[in-house]
Amino acid sequence: MKRNLLIILIFFSANIFAQNERFEFLDYQLRKGDFNALNEVAEYFDSKTELTEYLGYHIIKSNESNLAKRLVRENSLFLDSEIIIDSTTTSSDFKRFLKDNKKNITFSNLANAFLITPFDKRKTDYEIIEITDFKWNSLKVKRSELLNFDWVRKNGIDSLVNTRNPLALLKTASVLLKNRYRFDEYYDNEDAINLIQLLTKSQIAVPNESGELSYHLDKDFYEQSKINLVAFFANNYKNYKWDESINAFSNNKLNVKEVDKEKTLFEMLSSENDTIAQSAFISLTRLDSKKVSKMSDQYRKARISNNYILPSFEFRFLKQLVYLTNYCKENSIDFESNENLKSQIELLKTKLTFNERKQLEDKLIKNLTLNDITAFEYWSLIYEKSWSLTYSAGKILDKFYSKNWDELTNNPKHLETYLLKSRLFDDLGIIGFCNNYLVKFNDSSQQIINSIENLSTTNQKIQTQIEKALVISKTPISFQEKEKKSWNGNTFERIEDFEKSFSDLVIKNRDSTELEDKISFLLSRIKYSQIGKALQSVENLSIQDKIKYSFLEKDFGFSYIGDIEETKTKSEFLENYKIFNELDFYKHYLKRGEIIITNSKGKLDFDKIHEILKYDINSAFVGGGGSTKDNGVYSVIKVLELTFKTTLNYPNKLCSSDNMYGCTSRSRAIEWMNYLKVNSHLKMEHNEPVSFAFE
Repeated sequence: MKRNLLIILIFFSANIFAQNERFEFLDYQLRKGDFNALNEVAEYFDSKTELTEYLGYHIIKSNESNLAKRLVRENSLFLDSEIIIDSTTTSSDFKRFLKDNKKNITFSNLANAFLITPFDKRKTDYEIIEITDFKWNSLKVKRSELLNFDWVRKNGIDSLVNTRNPLALLKTASVLLKNRYRFDEYYDNEDAINLIQLLTKSQIAVPNESGELSYHLDKDFYEQSKINLVAFFANNYKNYKWDESINAFSNNKLNVKEVDKEKTLFEMLSSENDTIAQSAFISLTRLDSKKVSKMSDQYRKARISNNYILPSFEFRFLKQLVYLTNYCKENSIDFESNENLKSQIELLKTKLTFNERKQLEDKLIKNLTLNDITAFEYWSLIYEKSWSLTYSAGKILDKFYSKNWDELTNNPKHLETYLLKSRLFDDLGIIGFCNNYLVKFNDSSQQIINSIENLSTTNQKIQTQIEKALVISKTPISFQEKEKKSWNGNTFERIEDFEKSFSDLVIKNRDSTELEDKISFLLSRIKYSQIGKALQSVENLSIQDKIKYSFLEKDFGFSYIGDIEETKTKSEFLENYKIFNELDFYKHYLKRGEIIITNSKGKLDFDKIHEILKYDINSAFVGGGGSTKDNGVYSVIKVLELTFKTTLNYPNKLCSSDNMYGCTSRSRAIEWMNYLKVNSHLKMEHNEPVSFAFE
């Protein structure tokens, strides 16, 4: 029985192999220009026999009809007016077409494809633009490299250039077309386009498959723009003459558009010089919104790579920023800011201590006004790649808008601007508080609802946000206790004798990598009372510092005490750990971090604590990798837990550093805010808008 099954399997496999091999041979014949192969492949147009194809790692179930038609489409460039090969085309249809057009069908060496209408008989729209100085200079640097590629020499293009023969242009466009996409075949065509631009000192745009002029032909997936480029040169290459002054071909019979400022700046975004790229980006944000937006879409669709210093989604950012700056100019809103604010933003980009950063953040929250907040947002978007800035900006903007909410909602200009920004920032297409501007309207007063309803605008973006804000404003806020509070930290077997467990690990694990893994796991299971022994035990181990100390931040919330790897910080930490009990230890470090949770009499001030719980666990304004900054909030929560002798059913630790990531104390903070409220520990109303982090 087993033998029979094996025979059947071998027969089946051999049949599949023979089937695929047959089509591979037909493809080979078609690529050579064998007309008879067209008739042979037509035989399969009606066949529904199943077969399997492989596209990279993908397994595709298909049939012989689909494969046969695809081979014809890949190896022919017939006009739609001549024939359209689709799912309805039968074998007899195609055979009849071949018979009726046998004398007219030729194999083009310019495209390695069958066609009826030659390229010099095809018409195409086009636009020729001067190349920017920036691009021209970069191409001149690459001249020798471009003219010495294997494909250039193989097609004799280098010789044609040396003899000043413009046929080189048609030949280069031909290579681009020959390298069109075929099933599971990909080519990088940037060098071919660069060579054409080098040889003509221009950028030539022709229609793509959508009929739109394509300015980035090397990035086009479909072949239509490449076909049109060959048609353009087939009709025009003979009129190109060599111009010694530019060391390239020129054509006096064709109209060449002057390059505009926007085009020049877009090209400069790819500069390897950070200053040049960023300056170009900033300049573009201040030009004509419609023009920059249109070009941004072109560059985004072409997936043009730019300097890393620019925002993560530079062309999306550019569209929203240029719209914002145009709006600001029309409505006399400052988006550039004064030098003082700029210097403070620059300072936020630097590496500051926790206390230095907190002081600067608090200063900005206090001193910023509704007249200059847009400038702060503008520069924070420009410098999105600075994570230190964008996390600070998230915190600053969240608290600032809540503090100034009444003034904002009572001023139609400020309210309208805020609504526009809520739309523009949401359209950035990136994670962060930038998506959450509308949440501050949750459960609004009737006065704020009236302010929204009284707005009158012709701006469709603002009008859309007005409608959304009205819905949100009437949505009541209700506390919902988190369903799942536990993680496997609740069920871990605790380490009762840390010193013994540690000693056993060191003896048994000589391999450094394995030892690091074991130590990391051990440290993730300790209790607060074992921190001192843990730090002393790992001190002299030859393992990475982050393995030794990261549990302090991840599991116990000490993210704000300074660099624990520094000897002074570590010594002070251990000394204080010995002196204070757990509650006073957390209070001590909160005070050192200028996280004020007490009143003038040294008693816990629950209103201050409520505000810290509400705002200080912050996400980035834009981007930032999707993380959160605890900013000492977990330590505040520990003070509450130890004071009220309850964890509200949460684990005793924030996280388990060895095998958990992205732990946040936000849900705990929300529940403690509710606890303080329902148990009448608050003296103030706390009726400011919700945080951007509201869910």
